[in-house]
Amino acid sequence: NGIGHPEPGTLEALLTAMPGPARFIPTHRMQEYSALQASALLVRSASAKNPTYFPLTAQSLTDFDWLVALDGVGYSRGGPKLSG
Repeated sequence: NGIGHPEPGTLEALLTAMPGPARFIPTHRMQEYSALQASALLVRSASAKNPTYFPLTAQSLTDFDWLVALDGVGYSRGGPKLSG
């Protein structure tokens, strides 16, 4: 899907480092994420091929009720071809 592996130190790298092909992370009970913890997380680079992708940030931990991290996904049939 035109999205490479996450760079070290990013939230996505931390999530995909956990065991399993899929991880379900409940964030709906997260009360507070300290500024120090948030500043330590890097934001991974975007995808040049896939404009629908957006990287997770520390704010994602409070913006969403759950996060899902997958090792990989197949290309969706019927979707536009990614250039490059």
